[in-house]
Amino acid sequence: MRKNQEYMGTVRMTPTCDVTAGEFSTWTFTFTAGEYGIDDGGSLVLAWKSVSDWDSPQFDEPGEPGYTTVSTTGSCVIKARYAKFQRSFGNSICMDITGGYIKKGDIITIVMGDRSHGSLGMRAQSFCEREHEFRFFLDPCGTYRYEEMPQRLKIRVVPGYPHEIQAIVPGSVHCGEEFSVTVRALDEFGNPTDKYNGTVKLNLPELAGSGFPEAVTFKKEDGGAVRIDGCRIDNAGVWHLELTDESNHFHAFSNASLAESERYQTLFWGDMHGQTRETVGTGYLDDYYTFARDKAAVSFTGWQGNDFEISEETWQNVRKKSKEYTKEGKFLAFLGYEWSGTTPQGGDHNVFFLGDTEHYYPSSNWTATEVSNEYNANPVTELHQWLKGRKDVILIPHIGGRYANLDHWNPEFSSVIEIHSHHGTFEWFAMDAMKKRLKVGFIAASDDHTCRPGLSYALSGHGKSASGAFDVRSGFTGVFAESLTKQAVWDAIRARRCYASTFDRILLKLDINGMEMGQEAEVEGTQTLHLLTAGISPIESVDVFDWENPIIRQDLLVKSKKRIRVRWSGVVYRGRGKSAKWDGMLYVDQGCIRGAKTYAFDRIDQGILICSDRYVKWTSSTSGDYDGLILDIDGNEETILRFSSLRGAIEVPFARLLAGETVTQEMGGLNLKVEFALDNDDICEKDYLAACQAHCELVLPDAVGEHAYWVKVTQANGNAAWSSPVFLTRR
Repeated sequence: MRKNQEYMGTVRMTPTCDVTAGEFSTWTFTFTAGEYGIDDGGSLVLAWKSVSDWDSPQFDEPGEPGYTTVSTTGSCVIKARYAKFQRSFGNSICMDITGGYIKKGDIITIVMGDRSHGSLGMRAQSFCEREHEFRFFLDPCGTYRYEEMPQRLKIRVVPGYPHEIQAIVPGSVHCGEEFSVTVRALDEFGNPTDKYNGTVKLNLPELAGSGFPEAVTFKKEDGGAVRIDGCRIDNAGVWHLELTDESNHFHAFSNASLAESERYQTLFWGDMHGQTRETVGTGYLDDYYTFARDKAAVSFTGWQGNDFEISEETWQNVRKKSKEYTKEGKFLAFLGYEWSGTTPQGGDHNVFFLGDTEHYYPSSNWTATEVSNEYNANPVTELHQWLKGRKDVILIPHIGGRYANLDHWNPEFSSVIEIHSHHGTFEWFAMDAMKKRLKVGFIAASDDHTCRPGLSYALSGHGKSASGAFDVRSGFTGVFAESLTKQAVWDAIRARRCYASTFDRILLKLDINGMEMGQEAEVEGTQTLHLLTAGISPIESVDVFDWENPIIRQDLLVKSKKRIRVRWSGVVYRGRGKSAKWDGMLYVDQGCIRGAKTYAFDRIDQGILICSDRYVKWTSSTSGDYDGLILDIDGNEETILRFSSLRGAIEVPFARLLAGETVTQEMGGLNLKVEFALDNDDICEKDYLAACQAHCELVLPDAVGEHAYWVKVTQANGNAAWSSPVFLTRR
């Protein structure tokens, strides 16, 4: 086949200027047929990346967003539809030719976001991309075999205007020693933005320090993030950095940090899970590693492309870049990949290597067909055989599209499991491991596909990938390591001296009579759990588990006398399409709604649709995380709250909630439930940071046998952290 412009034709697009993330506009694509033309029954496909939340094109509602038209100068009819296409260009407009044909010189015009009948246009994707590609594929003969056309159309997606400011400080520091902090400005979709030129004032409201400038002024060349070196904290304790930009009405606190007077172990934050355009993600490796280091301000990361897509060229490039970006003491890039076998064969496992390695062992080379199958390893037990005896390999089961099958757990290579990522919160996965009595620790990551490791925001539901895959913001692994070296971080993960946190990087430090996370021991006598935790939002509750069983709960905030919180969570099932739709309405019978606001929503395209004095209507989806409402209600003994959603319905007497009762209704699935309770009371400004930390000493029940004690800490904003267990055999 002659795959050139003369025979296949040419394509072009307008405009080709930069696109601001999330903006509405119109893009016109023009195909001019070559010698082949397109026969009756043939088709043309315009495709873009699966991981993209561009508006879904629609062809039937001219006044609505995403309206798309297709026309031709040829003598035929074109039937256009939004369709799934080939990985990794899974979003597409498929144009079928019927009732005639396209000959050489005929033109097909596609207008995405046609505004001629009142549509706002097409909304661009919400994340930045140096080269966002549109590709055309041709089937001139109606064979359903598509060949890519020679031209690839590219545009750059750039950040929008500043929406918030953030500061990232180390998980822990040593008194008097220098460290760095990062201050950044983000647009409404979480992209660091070079459009911010404000001045941010810095303040340490809790502890004394030095080396912090009074203010930082952003310049365009900063790219939305400024690193401040030479900072010190003088005395021990929990501290936050306060940010203020009065002219732009921005105010924020950093994540919590612990200053310690004695050097033992340092808490480092990392995100070890994501991929780039080399497989199903977006962005280049250089963009990926520099973003993790400079914008996300994580201390360590990894690259985890799906194994069946990795070419030999990609693997060699990942090896090269992971070595190039690793600077011990500054930033670590672990070499690895994602073993992506089907769930019955073992399911998703992230494979990490301590150092460099020549070979990787994929579950298959399903799409990377040019790769030899010499080192294929399937099922995962065969991978275990390939790696047997190696001490430089870690396998981490996780939940993505596929979920890891814990029936294949192998402690020789695995010490932790991943329970939160961009895909959702999977506390049920932790419970599965505990029910199996596996001695595992817990970590979190992003599984980022948008070239934003360590700073992944939820995608909107306009792209077909987003609604089932990327409902929540990224998570982090906190490791307690002796130094920022590969060996030290590696040893901490192998020893389960680590824990999982959602986006807020919650500080969590615990021991049981001096025994740390991950440790195993035989003990006698009274066992007391000591917990220090601190976050960016007030600490609402501490839950202690023994294996899968809740044994202690401590509520730390005073409850409101009238305001209530309704929240829902869970997933439908373990596999793909796990996200649960909760679109619904709450009606107040014999009462009045004085105010309503959202609770813990991650997606910018979801939230309250309508709010009156009698009812609230919303759109929501959960992937194991919380969404909810905080309602200020005027009511009495006769008031009834009627909740109705796509997952189910419940009626709750307002009086039960005023009496302090929590009402929960199970909705099937995995942890699908809705919960009614009094909301937390307001905290005055001077007490806010004190409420963001908690020190607990909890005496554990006296029971003989094997135990796995672990803690979940929940903030008032719905973010959470999960410690790895301490494994004790009590005589």
